[in-house]
Amino acid sequence: MTQSKFKRPAGFEGNQKDPEESYRAGYQHGVRVLLHHIETHKTPDMERLTQWLNTELTQWRHDTTAEPMPPSP
Repeated sequence: MTQSKFKRPAGFEGNQKDPEESYRAGYQHGVRVLLHHIETHKTPDMERLTQWLNTELTQWRHDTTAEPMPPSP
């Protein structure tokens, strides 16, 4: 099995082709579901969360050199 193109320790891949990519996509999807759920309650924090999701989290998901931990909102 080839090493993931993402910044992960060797041997971390398991049975999937690129589990890091799946993890990041799932993380982003989960945040989108949460965002959709709380959108009805507009607050100043909601704007920051939306900005974080649409910029920092999206960039992290596609950055192959990023650390495995997602950026904090």
